[in-house]
Amino acid sequence: MSEFTENKLNEEALEEVSGGTAQAAVKVKAITPIWVRVTSSSLNCRYTPGGKIAKVYEKGHRLKVDGITADGAWYRLLIYDPRGGTCYAYIAKRYTERI
Repeated sequence: MSEFTENKLNEEALEEVSGGTAQAAVKVKAITPIWVRVTSSSLNCRYTPGGKIAKVYEKGHRLKVDGITADGAWYRLLIYDPRGGTCYAYIAKRYTERI
């Protein structure tokens, strides 16, 4: 069984979920995973920094992040994509606090 079948995604959908070619342009430094809490009333989780919204988290939601963008503005986290499968996504660091 192929990866595409296991994730129930065709190649086109997988490309969209993973952020396509824009994903490769995101420079991320892996960090030891930490937990953060959302401090704003809601926080958009995006497929790429400043890109399409994947999910929205409410104030107080706890998230485990494992990377930070080269500019230090975005955390990277692994999410379950509402369209199926898992992918990396990004949240703005300034709307979170480390817990």
